[in-house]
Amino acid sequence: MDNELDFSDRTVLVTGSGRNIGRAIILEFAARGANVVINARSNAAEAEEVATRARELGAEALVVLGDASELAVVEEMHRRSVERFGRVDIYVSNAARRLHKDFFATTHEDWHYHLNQQLTSAWYLAKTFVPDMRAAGWGRILHINGNDGIRGDFERIPHSVAKGGLRTLTRSLAAGLGQYGITVNEIYPGFQATRRDPKTHPEVTDDYTARRLSRFPLRRQPTPAELAWAAAFLCAPRSGAITAGSVSLDGGELWIQAR
Repeated sequence: MDNELDFSDRTVLVTGSGRNIGRAIILEFAARGANVVINARSNAAEAEEVATRARELGAEALVVLGDASELAVVEEMHRRSVERFGRVDIYVSNAARRLHKDFFATTHEDWHYHLNQQLTSAWYLAKTFVPDMRAAGWGRILHINGNDGIRGDFERIPHSVAKGGLRTLTRSLAAGLGQYGITVNEIYPGFQATRRDPKTHPEVTDDYTARRLSRFPLRRQPTPAELAWAAAFLCAPRSGAITAGSVSLDGGELWIQAR
C-alpha cells in the first residue's frame, strides 16, 4: 500500500530546505515522484546540493534563494514555482532561526526578527499559496513547530512565542480551509539529530545530549528522515480527514517523563 504515498504530478515547496529537516522532507517527496521547490536563505551551494540529489531521485527541482520572512521572497517563490510547475500543491513552513538570549538580553529588534522568521513567514506563505489551492480544490499545508511553543523557554522567548502563535495559525487556517479540500497540520520535531550552529545552541554539548537522552523514552534522538516520512503521510490523499492536527516526533520527551 506504499503507493498511497505517491506524489507524482504534485509540486512541493519547503522553506529552509538547504539542510537538516527541510532537506530530508524535500528528498522524501522527491523520492516519491513530486516536483520540489527548495528554499534556502543564502547558502546557494547547500540548496544546489539538495537539488542535485533530488534530481538523482528522479524529481524536477527548482531552487529559490531568499529569506522566507520577506514577502517579496515568498512572492518570488510563488512566481517561479507557477512558471515552472503550474502551481504548488503542498508547502511546508520550516524555515526558522533560534535566538539564545534570556529575557533581559533580548532586544525589541530580536523580538520582531524572530517572530517574523517563524510566524509572519507562515502567514505570507498562506496568503500567497492558498488561493491557488482553493481554486484547485486540493492542498496540503504543514507547519514545522516546536515543543518550546508549548512549554516556553526563558532563553528563547521570541522563538517560543512564535511557535505558540504558529500552533494557533495551524488551527485557524484548518477551521476555514477544509471546505476547499485543503488540510493544515503541524509536526513537532523535538530534539532531532541535526547539525546545530553553536552560536544559537551553545548549550548542546556532548554531556547535555547524554543527560537529555537519558530522559527520552526512546533513549535516542529522532531523525529528520523519520520526520520526513511523517510529512509525506500527512500530505497523502488518504490523509484528507486529518486537519488541525499535531504529530509529535520528539521521541516522547514532552508528554512522557521516563524514569
